[in-house]
Amino acid sequence: MRDGLFKKYFTIFLVTLLSCTGLLGFTLLAISGANYTSEKEKTMSALASRYGELASGILDPQTRLQSESELTQSAGQAEPAIVCVTDEQGGILYKSDESLVFSLKDFRKSIGTIRKSGRSFSAEYISGLFLSKGNYVYGVPVRSGSGETGYLFLFTSVGPLFSYLGETMATYAFSVGIMFLVAFVVIYTTTMQLISPLQDMSRAAESFGKGDFSARIEVEGNDEIAMLARSFNRMAESLDEFETNRRSFIANVSHDLRTPMTTIGGYIDGILDGTIPKSEQKHYLEVVSEEIKRLSRLTSSLLSVMRLEESNQSVELTNVDAWDLILNIMFNLEQRIEEKKIYIPDLNPENREVRADKDMLHQVIYNLIDNAVKYTPVGGEINVSVTEENGKTVIAVRNTGQGISEEEQARIFERFYKTDKSRGLDKGGTGLGLYIVKMLTSAMGGTAEVDSDGESYTRFTVTLQTAPSSKEKIARTAKTEKGKTRSLWSKKSASEGHSPRLPWGNKR
Repeated sequence: MRDGLFKKYFTIFLVTLLSCTGLLGFTLLAISGANYTSEKEKTMSALASRYGELASGILDPQTRLQSESELTQSAGQAEPAIVCVTDEQGGILYKSDESLVFSLKDFRKSIGTIRKSGRSFSAEYISGLFLSKGNYVYGVPVRSGSGETGYLFLFTSVGPLFSYLGETMATYAFSVGIMFLVAFVVIYTTTMQLISPLQDMSRAAESFGKGDFSARIEVEGNDEIAMLARSFNRMAESLDEFETNRRSFIANVSHDLRTPMTTIGGYIDGILDGTIPKSEQKHYLEVVSEEIKRLSRLTSSLLSVMRLEESNQSVELTNVDAWDLILNIMFNLEQRIEEKKIYIPDLNPENREVRADKDMLHQVIYNLIDNAVKYTPVGGEINVSVTEENGKTVIAVRNTGQGISEEEQARIFERFYKTDKSRGLDKGGTGLGLYIVKMLTSAMGGTAEVDSDGESYTRFTVTLQTAPSSKEKIARTAKTEKGKTRSLWSKKSASEGHSPRLPWGNKR
């Protein structure tokens, strides 16, 4: 990472900074040179005005010697500059420095410019910008008292320009050096801040590959990398939870498979080697049969969970009568209810149609009532109700007995979670029943919840969409179904000596 992404980002920042400072330096050089040249032009223009009268005197033969002397003296006292006076054709009449070499052709070119614009200014260094030689040339027309026309030219070296530019660039280079030092620190720090979370993610991913899902990324800010870090942490939490569930799955399934298989193997071996007498073999074969059924239930539950999690189970929502399913399930569990002498108050069934998948809803209600029967103590009570709240149908199963603590309520719908850790009450359970309830209810667009005081009761509720049907149909069907159900229970209860009000259990 440090040799890859860090190097790439750092190089990009550094190249960008170098390019910007280089462009800025070139711009500064051009602007400084232009400003210096502009100031030099103003200075030479002032000198030309100052020397104009003396230069016009040189054009007159009678005053030439005196004007030359005065011009030479004046030029020596002013800014270093070479003064040259020519006639109208460009012939040199006077120059303050004999070493000056300037061809007639060059004079004529400048004279043409003066005739067009009244002045001429040029720099001889343009063709060799970085050579500290050449001159600034400034020319203006002059006229003598006798009417003769000539031209005054001033020459000054461009050498000071390069000295000025050198000093300017040295100052700029010093400033750029300090800026680069600060920028290097800033770029290095910011790049490391950008790369650090990615490095942490890389190390965490390596630990994930080794099975350790405890690593988390520290998140600061709200930018894209922070969002990525949060998503990474959520993924880590999901993987950690998945790994925990996987280990729990292995532990629970291993226990639930080992116990019946050990029992089956022991009893079968006892029958085969004669340890169990023939008179008791039927009893132990019945135990083996129950254990096989237990294995079958476990296998079925595991297959159901697998289908749910893989989303392979199709959901066909239709109008389903909730009470019809509840009554069928209650009758199927009648023997177990009788054995535990569980009291069930009047169910008061009505036609309550919900939008659900019939097979899924049957499994949901069966799991809830089966759990209620399993955990209700002998002589306890189970109450099942179907009500309508806020346009939705609420199916509730409430049983007495030891409740569920708040801590366990938060986990009750997890896979393989059992509140009875010792398996004292739930010897045949798999810890998948309520998880299946939650998954199936969610698949049908509903919710599943639990409520308990932790001591005396537990209440599970399933909320689903109410089927769109008229109130007249509900009332008519409810009356008919209620009559049928009461007749059935009354007949059954009367034949078995129970109170018509209590279809199962003893009257209270």
